[in-house]
Parts: sequence; C-alpha cells; structure tokens
Amino acid sequence: MSSRQQTTEGGRALEASVGTVLGGRYRVLRTLGSGGMAVVYKAEDSILGRTVALKTLHARYAEMPAFRRRFRQEARAMASLDHQNIVKVYDISHDGEVPFIVAECVSGRDVGSLLAERHGRLSEQTTRRIATQLLEGLAYAHRRGIIHRDIKPSNILMTPGGMVKVADFGIARIVEDEDSMEPGEVIGSARYMSPEQLRGKEATERSDIYSVGIVLYHLLAGRPPFSGDLESLARQQIRETPKPLRKVNKKVSPSMEAVIMKALEKNPEDRYPSATAMLDDLEEGYSARVAGGTKEVAKKSRRARVRLVALTSLAAVILGAGTAVGATGLGYVSPGGEGSSGGVERANVVSNAPAPEAPESAANENREARVVGEMVPVPEVSPYFDYSAEEILKNRGFDVRIVYEYREGYADRGVAWGTEPAAGELAPEGSVVTVYATPKDLFQPQISQ
Repeated sequence: MSSRQQTTEGGRALEASVGTVLGGRYRVLRTLGSGGMAVVYKAEDSILGRTVALKTLHARYAEMPAFRRRFRQEARAMASLDHQNIVKVYDISHDGEVPFIVAECVSGRDVGSLLAERHGRLSEQTTRRIATQLLEGLAYAHRRGIIHRDIKPSNILMTPGGMVKVADFGIARIVEDEDSMEPGEVIGSARYMSPEQLRGKEATERSDIYSVGIVLYHLLAGRPPFSGDLESLARQQIRETPKPLRKVNKKVSPSMEAVIMKALEKNPEDRYPSATAMLDDLEEGYSARVAGGTKEVAKKSRRARVRLVALTSLAAVILGAGTAVGATGLGYVSPGGEGSSGGVERANVVSNAPAPEAPESAANENREARVVGEMVPVPEVSPYFDYSAEEILKNRGFDVRIVYEYREGYADRGVAWGTEPAAGELAPEGSVVTVYATPKDLFQPQISQ
C-alpha cells in the first residue's frame, strides 16, 4: 500500500513502497533513484504489461507551490518531446492529489556510472559518440523552445546498445513562459552550470551548450574543470578560464579540444549559437582527422616509393653502370606492374659511354624541385589554439610563422582564425605557412613537450 505524509500546506506527498499500485495501474517494483527534488520508481504498467519509470516529488517539496509548479511544467515539457535521444514520457497521472510522471524505463546506466567503471576517464571515440547523440537530443528540444538547464553525467543515460538518452528535464523551462522563474533563482548542479545561471540570469540554449562542454571536459580529463564548494564553484565558473584540455590529457585531438573550449566561453555570445552548430564542428573535426590520417598515410607511401627509386639508382651507379644507367634506372623502377623486368634488362645493356651533359636549365629545375618539395593542401586549423595549429601544420611538413591579431568572434587567448595560404590551397611542402591567431590577453598555458 502507498504511504502518504500530511504536509504543512495541507497537500499530500507520495512515498510508495514495493508492491504499491499507483493511479490504479502502476505497480511499484523498486526505487530507481532519488534526485534533488524527486524520487524515481521502477514500476509495471498492469494494463499494457510494460516496465515504466514513475517520477514524483520528494515529500519535503510536495507542499511548496514553486516546486509543484515546476514539476507540472516538467511533465508538459517532456510530454511534448519525441526523439530517440530523449527519455520518452508516456503518461501524466496522479494518485490522490499527488501527480507523477510515467516515463520510459531505460535499461543500462548513466554516464556518471560509466565514468566510475572506466576509472574516471573515457576515450575520445566513446566521448564523441556520447556527445553526438547528446547534442542531437538537445538540438531537437531547443528547436521546440525547451531548455534542459541541468545537463550532467547522471542525467545522460546509455542503453546496453550504446544509445544515449537525455533524462530529467525536471528543471526544463518553456522559453515563452516568462513568469515561471523567480528573479535570481538558481536551479541545477553548480559543477556543470553556466556562469549566467549562477548569476541568476535566464538560461538559454547556450547555457545548455556550456554544460555540455563541462561534461565532455570531465569525460576526457577525468575531472570537471572546476571543483570546490558552491561559493568556490560559482566564482570559478564566472571568472576563471579552464585549463586547456590537452594540457590535462595529451591524447585528446586538437579538433576535439577546440570544440569543447569554444563551448566553455564565459560570454554566451562567444559560444556556439546552437547545439546543431556544435555538432557540425564536432563532426567536421572528426572528418578532418580521418582525411588527414589518410593523406598522411598516402604521403608516407609516396615518400617510400621515392626512396626506393633513389636507392635503386644509387645501386646501379655503384655497380659501375655510370651516369647513364642511373638516369635510365629512374625511368624504369616501378612499385609493380608492366615494365618492371624490362627495366632491369635494359639497364644491363646500356653502353659505358658517358651520357650527354644535361642542359643547365634542367639542372636548375631539378635543384628547385628538391628544395620546394611536393604540393600538399594547407589544413584547416581554425579555431584551434596556436600551439595546436602549429603542431598540425608541422606534421604536414610546413614551417610555421604565427602572427597575433585581434579577430571578432574569437577569444583573446591564442586562438587561430586564419592562415596564409588559406586552408585547402596547395602549398609546397617545406614552405612557410603564416597562422593568424588572437593575442593572448587571457592566460593560456602551453603544452609541455
């Protein structure tokens, strides 16, 4: 049977024990968890025969009009959402005077539990999969005017198959409802909360984006960027710049670091304008990494073939065939295919007569080719930090010069915003690429080598 407590306002608070039937159809199986203002039960729907999750207010909050209003608001917000990456609401019911939400019961675990299992840190690949689905769910909610306001690891659920579902829109707010928040009211988890929320200002889509940035930082670094008591957390979230992610975990790619650090800008206007924009950058950064890796493999293969040609030519000269044999050998050495064996036979019958002297212009062209190197595309390095941009360019075989200039829309802490030649243009390997980056008005520590 259900156990109810009388509240100071005359309302009733729902506290269900195992076996209790709520709303005439939902039999409580066990308690799944308890949050800051609500308790969640696992239950069986006796009519449809499916397992569901029931959520209702804690007894100590049931008598408070503000919390009851927020709870009803949550029910309306969640019921309007129908997306694979958001926990689905089936029904809004009540037992006596006490309302409760009937929602999808997700088998699996939350990301907080996954972090504990993986010793506090996830791989970039796993983090990227979580981030992609999290942002897709948030983008859907944001398009419908719903802000989550409390993104944190325990509100991100994962099924055994790897599907991510955003849970607990319990402090979500319909943006158009101007009267639903008290002035200066702060709700949520300070460790993952945006600076504007901690100041008591209205939360927006960009507030959720900041919280996503904190969560992703936590997943890759093994800890959130800020810690401490509520007062200390608020001060750090509002004033302090997070340590660059790759300073904490060098295995993180520059593109992932750039996405997360942009999401963590203090000024909402400097963050991504939408979850979709952040998702686009996340996917573009991954595509660029894959393409860059493929190009690097191809470049190494080309270099290997060039070395093979040079070594074969040198061997021919050492064996006494002279300059002509060296020149002929270069024309017939091949990684394989037709003409390979013919090249060997022809080399054996070349005369020992000295080869005609190459024209001076041809010699100059050869020297110039050796200095310039092959043409390779300049990679995109915006909006990476200057040291990451330099690393990427050097790995592609370029020399790097960095020029610091202010640029609107880019934080003043060494963020690359352009190159000369521009990204995508072909430039000789070994040539100088100029990187334009914002001045470091905000302290930006470098990665130790």
